Amino acid sequence: MSSYTYPQIIQAIKDECAKINLIYSKDGDGRITSAVKEREYLNLLEKGLKDNHPSLKFEHQPVDRWWWDFRVNGLTINLKLTTGGTDNAFNKVAIIYSISGNEVEKRNMNYNQFFKTIKECPKKTERIHMTEYHYLVVNKNTGKVLLKSILDIHTFKTNPCNDLQINWSNEFNNIEFVTPDLNFKEKIQELLKAIQTSVKQAIAGMKEFADANIEAEFPK
Repeated sequence: MSSYTYPQIIQAIKDECAKINLIYSKDGDGRITSAVKEREYLNLLEKGLKDNHPSLKFEHQPVDRWWWDFRVNGLTINLKLTTGGTDNAFNKVAIIYSISGNEVEKRNMNYNQFFKTIKECPKKTERIHMTEYHYLVVNKNTGKVLLKSILDIHTFKTNPCNDLQINWSNEFNNIEFVTPDLNFKEKIQELLKAIQTSVKQAIAGMKEFADANIEAEFPK
């Protein structure tokens, strides 16, 4: 592993992203188009880093739908190509990793299992940026790039259907925002409370149906 510091890794990625200029088509299925362009973007980023920062280790996601898209020297990063809208950003494994610094083996877990894990896992006593989940966000209209930790997100948005969302236009408007290292535990609380609010909203939206007497409402 190279001797690059965290700020140097971040800057190296940003420098190579600034050289990437893709054309994004608006035709066809947007999800498929985004998946293809993400692969293309990551291939260009990997080449740029290997050419100009050969001592950095670049890794693609090992399987489809993995909890990170790529890693640089172990720094886990999720790539988002966006026009600036609100995007689903919830990932249980990524959140557990950001709190504990450890990757859990179990991928699929309900909320009770998720809560049990974050209660019982070893928790960082000081902030370690290299073991936090990061977003690399590229504005498809402007080419502008945002790269920051989940704990440096300005505003978490609740959503009963998607659990946790981020509005990327707002984040670009607050691109310089960072959480002071001494306040990282408060930011973790803010993150978890946003997810908890979404869960409460989801439960409230299901309660009438969950409590309904189906036999009485739909007799034979």
